[in-house]
Amino acid sequence: MVHALVTEFGAGLMGERTGGARAHAFRPGDPHEGYYIDLRPKPLSLGGSPATALAALRRLTADRRTANAVTIVQLALGAWQLGEVWREVVARATDWLVSAMGEDGKVPYLFALPHTYPLEAPWYSAMAQGEIASLLVRASRSLDAPELVHPAVSAVQSLVDRNSPLVVATPDGPVLQEYATNPPAHVLNGWISALWGLYDVAHAPEAGAAVDRCLAAFRDGAACLSRRLPRYRTPLYWSRYDLFPHPVVNVATPFYHRLHVEQLEAIAALAPDATVAGIAAEWRRGTRSVPAHGLAFARKLAFRAIRPRRPVAA
Repeated sequence: MVHALVTEFGAGLMGERTGGARAHAFRPGDPHEGYYIDLRPKPLSLGGSPATALAALRRLTADRRTANAVTIVQLALGAWQLGEVWREVVARATDWLVSAMGEDGKVPYLFALPHTYPLEAPWYSAMAQGEIASLLVRASRSLDAPELVHPAVSAVQSLVDRNSPLVVATPDGPVLQEYATNPPAHVLNGWISALWGLYDVAHAPEAGAAVDRCLAAFRDGAACLSRRLPRYRTPLYWSRYDLFPHPVVNVATPFYHRLHVEQLEAIAALAPDATVAGIAAEWRRGTRSVPAHGLAFARKLAFRAIRPRRPVAA
């Protein structure tokens, strides 16, 4: 465990990025003009060509019981960012994700979560639902398939329904749950990714009556994020991964800390807010601080000693 953490934190300190890196160019209000973080390393890390990415996609989707919707959708979003030559990867992933949806628009995970939180199959993720919607909205134009907006709308229904287990009411507003745990985990990066799905459907005219509902849900969620964001602060301008009541605080690794910064900067462009922009600037200072990395490493080591990863079932 120590070796794995040293490797992960060392890579973070040196600025190595393996996906979710510096935000790719995007235009607020137009989902077809970019995505909010750079996911191109996802497909590029699989051999650097559409053919190798397609082969990896076939492996990822070969067994429905082990398929991870977030892994698949992020591969496809990265391929979409890479342009027309990667179109087949986007199309194949989109087909699989739509086929995996239930009648309620949700894509179930059919394996127990192997880390941190006790979730048994089947379980659902607001992050997966939001990212699927973001992909389908973009693919509707890049694949010349406007009908894909309809499953995008279905994908976010569980994010606008206040009775959904993926939406937790707090005194600050609704929080979208990457992991629907009890008590709620309030994972920061998954919440923001899910908000992007709402934003994208709200800016797809083909979504019809869903536009206003998704826009209202996005605005409520962004306002809640602003109010709750100070809870994710830790010393030396570092961030927490979640707000789950672990025995010790679950601080973000350097990878997730950088991701938080870039997510907040993107959210601040979509819904300008002084609190969000200010904390993003604080946390960016933390990415350049050796003492901050050292303290985060020590705290993460303590966390994993108490909350080790569960073995993946065969």
